[in-house]
Amino acid sequence: MSIEIKHLSYIYQPDTPLAHQALQDISLEIKDGSYTAFIGHTGSGKSTLMQHLNGLLKPTEGQLTVNGLTINPSTQNKDLSQLRGKVGFVFQFPEAQLFEETVRKDIAFAPQNFGKSESEALEIAEKMAQVVGLAPEVLDKSPFELSGGQMRRVAIAGILAMEPEILVLDEPTAGLDPTGRKQMMDLFAKLNQQGLTIILVTHQMDDVANYASHVIALENGQKIADTTPRELFSKPAWLREHHLDLPKTTKFAEKLQQKGFELPYLPLTQAELAQMLQQQLGEKHE
Repeated sequence: MSIEIKHLSYIYQPDTPLAHQALQDISLEIKDGSYTAFIGHTGSGKSTLMQHLNGLLKPTEGQLTVNGLTINPSTQNKDLSQLRGKVGFVFQFPEAQLFEETVRKDIAFAPQNFGKSESEALEIAEKMAQVVGLAPEVLDKSPFELSGGQMRRVAIAGILAMEPEILVLDEPTAGLDPTGRKQMMDLFAKLNQQGLTIILVTHQMDDVANYASHVIALENGQKIADTTPRELFSKPAWLREHHLDLPKTTKFAEKLQQKGFELPYLPLTQAELAQMLQQQLGEKHE
């Protein structure tokens, strides 16, 4: 389910004194099965662009095509419903949207809403609870009796229950402790390996380095980079110029270079850096 965006612009409250151009002439492609990270400061246009992907917003100019469905300024709202079943959207703190009396019913709500029978929806709910790592015994509990991390898993299971082909994640680990963050990011990586297209909006450069295969940077509503994490993070000066950070490991490696360590390139992960240092120390002892 590929996404192609051509010359997309969006203006909030057009033709009024409060008009604000949030996106300007964005063109990009996201391939099936890819893991794409969007980075940029607050106000760069990331969330506005994400809301176009499942039809919450329509372009002011230009168009986007998702799985063959093209959306432009004249697209009718009734034509967007099929898109919303294919693009799952995990907002920040999705657990705030839980409302059913049991975990099982909460997860089953979306598929029932999209036409599945009650028995089909409950079967899907059990399957998706297992996918996100929820124990069977929590299915008949109130979601509000669970821990924050478990509640987030319930909310994500409810989105996966729609069987989306694209999953959009807007800062999905906000508020979680380091262990919970890693567990959640590993879950999304596993879903990606199983064929789900993942789009991650994040300020966490470590997550970009460790999980994404494609990264797009926005600034003031415009695209300023469209590349791989390795290529992006190989340019520390450019990143600083645009007030973007490096992953922690890359930043540490850069300091080592400044102290005289000869590294073949700036590593993205701890494992890469450890291998480089081990090799260098091994050569010195030969």
